[in-house]
Order: sequence, then C-alpha cells, then structure tokens
Amino acid sequence: MTQKILAVALLLIAALALSARNAQAQKYKEGDRVEVDTTHVDVDHGGNPAYQRWKKGTVLQADTGTNKRYVIQLDPLPGQAPVIHTIPMYDENCCIRPFGGAAPKILMDKLRVDENGTVLADRELLDCDNLKHSGRNGSPPPPDLIKKLIRCLFEKPSPAGQDGATTMDITDFTIGGPHRWVTGIDSGQGTGNTMVYPVHVRWNTKKFLRDRNDQVTDAEGTFTCFADAVNLWQCGFATGPHKDGKKQEIVVKP
Repeated sequence: MTQKILAVALLLIAALALSARNAQAQKYKEGDRVEVDTTHVDVDHGGNPAYQRWKKGTVLQADTGTNKRYVIQLDPLPGQAPVIHTIPMYDENCCIRPFGGAAPKILMDKLRVDENGTVLADRELLDCDNLKHSGRNGSPPPPDLIKKLIRCLFEKPSPAGQDGATTMDITDFTIGGPHRWVTGIDSGQGTGNTMVYPVHVRWNTKKFLRDRNDQVTDAEGTFTCFADAVNLWQCGFATGPHKDGKKQEIVVKP
C-alpha cells in the first residue's frame, strides 16, 4: 500500500513539474534576435553540451496557445533561403539564448500563379515553340534571332498546375568569326560544309518555384550557331570557357 501511495505521489510531482514548465511565462517575443540549439540538448537535466548546435536566428512567432512553441527563422547560409525552426517553450532555458545585432536582410519575391495554380514567371516568356528562325548556310547570323535561340535553350513556362517556369536574360553577347563544322566539337545537324559561328554569352537565369526562386547571375559560356540543311538557324551548347555564376535562393511569399 505504501509503495502505491509513493508511486502516485511521484507521478503527481512529475506532472506538477511538467505543468509548471509549460505554464512559465515566455522569455522571448516576435522580432527578438536569438541563438537556438537546433538539437535541443537539455543541459539543465543532464544533457551533454558537446552535442549542442547553436545557430543565430530571429523569432517569427511566440505561440502561447496549444502548441506553446517558438517559431524561429534561422539566418541563411550564403546563397540559400532561410530555414524555419520550431522549439517548445519549455526548452527556452536550455536551448535559447539572447543574441544582439540586426537580422540579415532576406531576399523575397511574390508568388505569381494563374487560375489553375500554375506558377508564373515575373515577366512574359519567349514563345519558343513558334519562333521563326529561317536562314541560309554561310550568311551572317542575325544577332536578335541568335539571342532568342540561345534564350530558348533555358527559357520555359511551368507545366500546367506546376512550377518551374524559367527566365533567361542575356547581359553580354559576342559573335565570333565563323569556322567550318568540326565533328565531335560542334553539336547538331551539320556537315563539313556548314559554317559555324561561336557565340560567347553572359547571362542570368531565374527559376520560379512555390516556396522559393532559384536565381543564377553572371553565368558565362560559349554556344555554336549555324543554319542547318533545311535552312533553319540552330544554336546549341559548345565547349569553351564557362562560369557557373552566383547562385541565390529567394524566399517566395503569397
């Protein structure tokens, strides 16, 4: 009998302790700069501090309702969108600490969708399927058309109801001197008599997704352009100097 009473008493004490922890007043509010242990090691109750992983962030929400948690936006790594982390309020003593300084600027775009839920780009896209591109072998390539053909290697709309629309904007463009087709180097439907024009380009791309946009700036590469056997201008990727460009994830909000 005594053991049962002792067991009930211990359970009551544990319940009261847990209730007290859950009922404690919040220490942080929306907008506070903090450091948070993303592994939630409870060092106050025997946890090993060697396993803690502290990351800087900003409190987005102090939820004192049923969830009783903090929603914290972690400072983003270079080129990446910020990650959202949640932590129970009862872990605020062991796993959250104040941190001074201003929050980093977060790049943000607005989500654009049509009536079918298809994610749209932030500008009108080229109609690559109906692009007129007739030409003749040996003739100088028309720069405006060549720019459009190269953009069409990247630019596309999202499939219906989905995301992934992509824009490509050329920032620098140089057409080099022509050479005759070299099998194994030039790609496409050319012959030994085909005159090929190398084109060196710098560009930016942007891919539009539901939760973020993937932006690449200052990419660089070489393309080959030629009029094929049926008198249509074609452009394709080529070997030569290239640069991947700077990648940046941008947060998207409705």
